[in-house]
Amino acid sequence: MTQTSMQQQPSTADAYGFGFAEMAYLLKSTSTPQAEKSAAVLRLSEELASEQLCMAGASSLLARGLATANGEDLELEGPAVALAYALGRANRWTEISLMSGESIDTVVHVESDLVKVLLQPRTLATWFAFAQDPAIEGAVAELDIVAEHVRQTQTGTAYILSRTVDAEDHLMIRPDAGAWSVGKVVDPASDVVEESGLDDIGLLAALTTLRTALLS
Repeated sequence: MTQTSMQQQPSTADAYGFGFAEMAYLLKSTSTPQAEKSAAVLRLSEELASEQLCMAGASSLLARGLATANGEDLELEGPAVALAYALGRANRWTEISLMSGESIDTVVHVESDLVKVLLQPRTLATWFAFAQDPAIEGAVAELDIVAEHVRQTQTGTAYILSRTVDAEDHLMIRPDAGAWSVGKVVDPASDVVEESGLDDIGLLAALTTLRTALLS
């Protein structure tokens, strides 16, 4: 059994890298329906099902000082505590695809009651985790990510896929002559339904509506 304490969670916004075997172990350590959903969102379901791979992840965490042995148990340490908690108790998963030309970057926003993390996939199936200030509203954090992407690329667009345990919805975002345009595919056979001319407050409202609609 893995023991964790939320008193150990990091308070900084530093990034920590985790290999896919380590991620698989962190997911397995909580054994919750939310962990299984997290695995599906992160495309790690096969890794989660592999006992050998999970053991390799545990060994790696132990070697890196992100876990300690306590008899036959493994106790997570440092940033691994917060990440395991978020993955195992998440109530919302938002996949943010940031597009520019032929390039696509992905950020996965995982939110639980106490911990919120931003995950980015990197080379060789590694993941980098960034702790998010839990006092910041999720929609605000997502607006900041999209706005920064557009600032850097000028013409970049974003696709937001927000999920709860049993529902999901999406929103497409693009810059529109100094404002924002948001769109949704309501009927797969029809064109995108867009709303244009939104300022930052309007975009924030659209993101908030997307999130709250999944809870109704």
